[in-house]
Amino acid sequence: MRYLFLAIILLTLIAAGTYVYLGGNREPIVTLETTAAPLYLAGQPFHGAVRDEGFGNLFRQAKEAQARLRGDLANLYLNDPETAHDTIRAFIGLALADTTQPLPAGFRYRVVPAGQRVIAARLTGVSYLLSPNKLYPAALEAVKARKLTQRGDFYLERFGADEASEVWVGVK
Repeated sequence: MRYLFLAIILLTLIAAGTYVYLGGNREPIVTLETTAAPLYLAGQPFHGAVRDEGFGNLFRQAKEAQARLRGDLANLYLNDPETAHDTIRAFIGLALADTTQPLPAGFRYRVVPAGQRVIAARLTGVSYLLSPNKLYPAALEAVKARKLTQRGDFYLERFGADEASEVWVGVK
């Protein structure tokens, strides 16, 4: 029984150490912004259930294309899956500096125009596995704290180099 207790303590310490190593103790920086420049996305659209196998495949294809296209992983969500009963409309792919690169089969360009009013939550040094669970709550809390009206059709995730992540939540 004593060894079981020691094993539980050891596993807890390992889990806590891993969480800290992945950057789980860092807090995001949240700002209200209006985007100054357009954002060019290259990827594929998706409309369906969040649990659909095709949804996961689009993320894998974007990760594979990242080596050739030299961009940040970026996902644009055009609805809130919680209010749409787990149905999502999204554009999964990469954020690119320009639209001159040839795209892989099935990919297309999409432009997020400048002038978007957003709550931007940013983190650095945090694994992309942990960052969405820290960024979304911080951004949504800022919307409430500033008494802004959230747009239900604009959520952008971006995962860049050096574990720099950001989420934009559209506001009116």
